Amino acid sequence: MTTACALIIGDEILTGKVQDANSYTLARVLFERGVRLLRIETVSDDIDEIGQTVRKLSGLADYVFTSGGIGPTHDDRTYEAIAKAFDRGLALHAPTLEKLRMDLQQRYPDAVLNDARKRMALLPDPCEIIGVERLWVPVVVVENVHILPGVPSLFSYMINGIKQRFRGEVCERIIIYTRKSEGDIAEDLSRVQHAFPSVAIGSYPEYDKATYKVMVTFEGVDVETVHKAARQVERAIDGFHL
Repeated sequence: MTTACALIIGDEILTGKVQDANSYTLARVLFERGVRLLRIETVSDDIDEIGQTVRKLSGLADYVFTSGGIGPTHDDRTYEAIAKAFDRGLALHAPTLEKLRMDLQQRYPDAVLNDARKRMALLPDPCEIIGVERLWVPVVVVENVHILPGVPSLFSYMINGIKQRFRGEVCERIIIYTRKSEGDIAEDLSRVQHAFPSVAIGSYPEYDKATYKVMVTFEGVDVETVHKAARQVERAIDGFHL
């Protein structure tokens, strides 16, 4: 089984100023690629917290993905924290700096390539640099840690741009819906789960949907088994597809 962990970095997430969208995006991409996301953790913009957590997650999974903390301001400390965590220094990466300079020149001709902006090209040394089409900012990799930005549109574009690098055993997923409540279907789900232990069956109630009360999901690597389990539940709970 190929595994991953995610580290979401930023005081803005922990204080509710910004809602995290990147863990959702990452989870969907990894599921599509057959990579099991083991856990998602969130830490503040603190060098030691970032470093300690990323080291821990690095030892738990095949891949780690971080989100946030690679901009030009004082609270963007991810590169520094990860470099320190893996006993590396920081070095100005000339190709990244040149791409940044060209991007500024084309998009913001009056912008100055000041020291704050140059910090975004001050990368852990050594590291792997993965270029993403149409962007100056790369995905930086230290050990098994992939460092991505926190801006959701950028994160989504970049993780989708490199997703072919990650591959595991792809799961089949089936979703059915029912107008019955969870209390009404619990025994049926337990019975089918017992009969098909290799299928992960999940039940998710909704209270504001006009068309259904519960969404039931079936996931597993054996396609035929997943479909068998889903059919049994669908019949038992008057299930339907949307």
